[in-house]
Amino acid sequence: MTPRSMTLSVRLLREGRTIQNALRDDHGLQESEAELGRLFVGQAPAAPPTWTPFISQFSAGALPRLVNQSCAAVLFLDIAVDGSPPIKRTMALTFGTGHHALDPDAFERGFGLRVVLNSVTRSNLRSLDVATLDATTFLRRIQASRDADLQGFGIDIDRDLLRLAAGSPRDLTFARSLAGKDALTLHTKTSRADVIDKCKKALMVYRADDYKKDFAFIDFVTPVQQRELLEKLDALAFADLASLVNGGVSDLHIALPDIIDPEEGVDIGYYGLGLRSGAKPAHTQLAIEDYVAELKASDFNQIPDMAALRASHEVRVIADGEGDKKRRRKIYDCFIFEVTHLGNIYVLFGGEWFAVDKVFHASVESGFNKLVSANPFVSSTKKTNEREFIEELDSHKDLLNLDQVKLNPEGMPGANLEPCDFLSTAKQFIHLKDGHGSAPISHLWNQGVVSAEAFVRDAKFRKDFRAAAKRRQKKFKKSGFDKLLPDGRAKPIPPDFTIVFGIMRSRYKKSATLGIPFFSKISLRAVADRIQLMGYGVEIHLVEKV
Repeated sequence: MTPRSMTLSVRLLREGRTIQNALRDDHGLQESEAELGRLFVGQAPAAPPTWTPFISQFSAGALPRLVNQSCAAVLFLDIAVDGSPPIKRTMALTFGTGHHALDPDAFERGFGLRVVLNSVTRSNLRSLDVATLDATTFLRRIQASRDADLQGFGIDIDRDLLRLAAGSPRDLTFARSLAGKDALTLHTKTSRADVIDKCKKALMVYRADDYKKDFAFIDFVTPVQQRELLEKLDALAFADLASLVNGGVSDLHIALPDIIDPEEGVDIGYYGLGLRSGAKPAHTQLAIEDYVAELKASDFNQIPDMAALRASHEVRVIADGEGDKKRRRKIYDCFIFEVTHLGNIYVLFGGEWFAVDKVFHASVESGFNKLVSANPFVSSTKKTNEREFIEELDSHKDLLNLDQVKLNPEGMPGANLEPCDFLSTAKQFIHLKDGHGSAPISHLWNQGVVSAEAFVRDAKFRKDFRAAAKRRQKKFKKSGFDKLLPDGRAKPIPPDFTIVFGIMRSRYKKSATLGIPFFSKISLRAVADRIQLMGYGVEIHLVEKV
């Protein structure tokens, strides 16, 4: 048979999983007799689009019959590669909506990504998806108009978790182009006789370590494989979820691990064991607060452990008042959680636990500890949030409240930069954040570096800053703070000032230490370097919430 251009989507079945339990219980496909492998196909019934009732209101007459219809196929192939020992694995090729029929837990995470990174050089990348982990997870897709070098994509190898890569492989007989995350997508010419060879090639490339030459940074965080450790880590995450349900605090949060179409406005709902049945509250975004609120309003005791939650709880797109079982995602795949266990740092993201490299971890911790002040401006507070804490600090005679002051550098109307939350008599620009709030701590870092740059570079910013200090000290019946700042004509001497990041935090339950999430420490590194290069001092002041 003559090879034809095809787009193949290939997944690797986990060892120990079978074809029978690789499909969802409600997959709806029928097995068809096959001469090669096992083939499952399905034809969805025709259904009117959800927007039909709305558009009908504008029609002067009867509309023609409008229907959506989809079809799906999954082909499982047993692949054997000669070697010592020989390798035998099962792969699944999906077509149409066939991927919706698969249980994601049955397949190797990161299979496609590893194949791409072992096949594509750093100079032949076309697209990267990265996740920046924080209290709010930022997902970015960076695409080049043609093959480009890794450096041009502007990713931070310290803090960005690489989720998907695409580019042109060295071996163009394998594919014209590749893209990979969990699934591997090949744009290639193939046929029935050739597809087995393609799968064999993908399996061999997956097991290679060529990626270490150009992409070794992906080993800063590596997947956890040991089942006993995974169960322990799941138990720790479930305990923090239970704490939230019972009114405690935790850094556990949820975010979709995939980039979604921003033009597709959708509502979502939470479904599963112990959650209320019937009509669901519709939410415009995924948020741990909403999920926990529904757990509180339901019977959380019905959920014995993380295994039960993982098997049952889903977030679904709500269409016509009902959850769409095709557009759904396991809640477990949306959890973001960081935990220290037996001296090691582990991160849960995208339904997978990752271990943080010890050398990398030690480097980040060392850099962070050098910035932590032994003498914070306030060591502790009984206030529960940032707003109350700011009101408490107003009584300190050596601190001037500049919260919500908005300044615009020359030629930047509407910039609304915040110079700081408090100015101290020790010439500290203090930026505050409740470290357990919903906003990411990285916002605090960004505020600090942007205002520090404006203070050095822009005369108008300095002049307006001084004027704002005069107004605020009059309001709070304080004096002398304006004299700490240069007027618009004089340039500041950065070493005379310190950028202080004040973070309210509760102690970690297990270690009883005061700190911030590991990935927030990573994001601080580049910011602290930028501020110090300008000449300022940089300090972290941890304020214990008691």
